[in-house]
Amino acid sequence: MDIKLPKKPWYVKYRMYIVGGTLLLALIVYAAVLQLRPRTLKSEIAAEQLAVVCDSDFLEYVDVNGLVCPITSMRVNAMEGGTVERICCHNGDLLRRGDTILVLSNPKVLEEIETERRTYELQQMQHRQQLVEMQQKSITLRGQALQANFELRKISKNFALEQEEARMGVKSQAQLEVARDEYEYNRRRTLLTIESLHHDSLLNAIGRQLIEQQMQMEAQKLRNSDRRRDALVVLAPTDGQISNLSATIGGQIAAGEQVGEIGVLTDYKITARLNEYYIDRVQSGQTATAFNKGERIALEISRIVPQVQEHTFGVEASLRGEASLRPGLTLRLQIELGQPERRLIIPRGNFYAQTGGQWIMRVDESGHRARRVPIKLGRQNTEFYEVIEGLQPGDRVLISGYDRFGDAEVVEW
Repeated sequence: MDIKLPKKPWYVKYRMYIVGGTLLLALIVYAAVLQLRPRTLKSEIAAEQLAVVCDSDFLEYVDVNGLVCPITSMRVNAMEGGTVERICCHNGDLLRRGDTILVLSNPKVLEEIETERRTYELQQMQHRQQLVEMQQKSITLRGQALQANFELRKISKNFALEQEEARMGVKSQAQLEVARDEYEYNRRRTLLTIESLHHDSLLNAIGRQLIEQQMQMEAQKLRNSDRRRDALVVLAPTDGQISNLSATIGGQIAAGEQVGEIGVLTDYKITARLNEYYIDRVQSGQTATAFNKGERIALEISRIVPQVQEHTFGVEASLRGEASLRPGLTLRLQIELGQPERRLIIPRGNFYAQTGGQWIMRVDESGHRARRVPIKLGRQNTEFYEVIEGLQPGDRVLISGYDRFGDAEVVEW
């Protein structure tokens, strides 16, 4: 006899599909949970990799290398050209004013000097002869003037005698008139002679003065010629240290060519080149600090060189006290760009290379977990970053490099 079987539930037929769908749905949910959960990485974190955000004084400055230079440098030029015969010093030597640097030889210059000397001696002989002739002429003119004055006095006395004779009746009035005319004629002629002699004396004196001035000019020309001989020996123009001396024995030096440089060591300055970004933020009078073997040296910006070359410009800083320096020394130089201000700061760290200052790992309350948080940084110096937003005083952050964290949003240790 047939037995009636009970009817199976509908899900028995589809149980495999149901089980498969359930597993797939669970897998999807699990994957979604994993996606929503922050990416976490376990790592070893040392105490020195952590820093505390603090509210403190922030001083913005630029850190560059500075070169110690003499406060003043003088170029040493050869006044006369020639062949280098002897070099009397070396780069770095300390010289006194008048010390010999180079000795040049130039036969052509020496020959010209000798020719000028012979010409001078010949001209001096000619001028002396002219002066003797003018002296003799002056004596002759004085004798002629003396004779003319004597004649004038004699004529005056003769006329006075004839006037006396006319009053006594010895001579008639007509004879007196003739004598008067003769007296006036002789007196005027003698006066003209005296005036002519006076002009001749003036001309003679002027001639002597011109000759004497010409002799002085020729003597000065000879002295200048002698200076050309002296210029073949190049001397130190001041006390200091010689540098940039590039002459060689037998080499040719042109007139006016630079043969070296003298650095005056009475004081020093420090020169540096800054990025053109700071050209409107650095002014004369700003303070700066140099560091030399642990010693802090106070400086003041004394000069700005505004010409931009290869995106940099030059500055010069002078000492504000005494310091043990030497030319050519390279120092670390900090130029302050303002006054200290109260700001939120964090120490500099390698995290900036990966984040660009856009975010940082902040440690939570547990002290063993750090989470990525967005931040905004402002100014910086060699020690600190200025925090504009994203952190609070007392927060602890990771400032070490983040390259080993990958794309993790949470770091645990």
